[in-house]
Amino acid sequence: MHKLRLVSSNGVVPLKPSCAFALCHPELHRPPLVRSIFTGKEVFDQPEPERDRSLKLLSQPIGLQDPPQIGENSGIETRSWQEKRADTLNYDKHLMRRKELIEQVKKPYFREWTDANYHKGKTFLSPSRLFRADKSLYFPNFVGNTLATPSDLSDTTPILRDKVSVVSLVSGQWAENQKATFVSEKNNPELAQLLRNEGGILQKVEVNIEEDWMKALFVRMFMQSLKRQRKKEDWGNYFLVKRGVTDEIRRAIAQRNGKVGYIYLVDWKCRIRWAGSGDAYEGERESLIAGCRRLIEAWKAEQKNESIRPKDLKEKSAGLNIREKLPRAMVEN
Repeated sequence: MHKLRLVSSNGVVPLKPSCAFALCHPELHRPPLVRSIFTGKEVFDQPEPERDRSLKLLSQPIGLQDPPQIGENSGIETRSWQEKRADTLNYDKHLMRRKELIEQVKKPYFREWTDANYHKGKTFLSPSRLFRADKSLYFPNFVGNTLATPSDLSDTTPILRDKVSVVSLVSGQWAENQKATFVSEKNNPELAQLLRNEGGILQKVEVNIEEDWMKALFVRMFMQSLKRQRKKEDWGNYFLVKRGVTDEIRRAIAQRNGKVGYIYLVDWKCRIRWAGSGDAYEGERESLIAGCRRLIEAWKAEQKNESIRPKDLKEKSAGLNIREKLPRAMVEN
């Protein structure tokens, strides 16, 4: 019996019987067939394709299409019995729910921890400039407990309106450390100085997402310690969110890894104008500061225009009244 041999640049290498059998019968080494629990058909169990893990610049605006509303994304069921029954009998909603379940089943359990090995979890590079105001999308509303009112639920949207906000989204101590590279006084003293000088316009808002009830319980146990680390006027800007953060929201705001810290620069109309992820790279803190300064100037200019506008309208209306009282010949002249 002749043995199969593999010819290579280093010479002739004899093959093992199992390898030789595999070369002669490749059809026997296809991926195994599995039966889909949704369609009932047999499909090949293909391994997940290799993903592109290179860091890319965040060049497109992120966020939701519609402005946030108070009470949204609370995670509390508000549908009536009739609405639940109608949704149960709606075939289109069944298809949407099936698609969501398929995406959840396809997602590996340890994917986020595996992705954290690449670039220390950083998912994108921050833009050097702000997103245009007319192209920017909206930051979602979150509902959670604050340090000021730990027993009541509060919305983030009223806090973000009418101010420029540096919003941090974290889940765990590792994300807290990443957030600190952007906004802590030690790593970014210029931002701390800007917060002191423009405290009535610029603010920091912290959103801690803990969907695991056990972790959320630990955070609530240490709320007194969190209070001591912050000024009393900032207690209402720290949110502990336990539910309501859907995969759709995460995709919209580019939160591709729930274990990583994210930073968002949100204007007074709740629009995302800049974003950062993971550890701060060179130049990203500077672009955050430049974005804050530009938004503060835009906020002051808008407030100035709004204060002048009523006066102009009053003078214009007074001028119209005077013209009405004048004789017709004088008005025409």
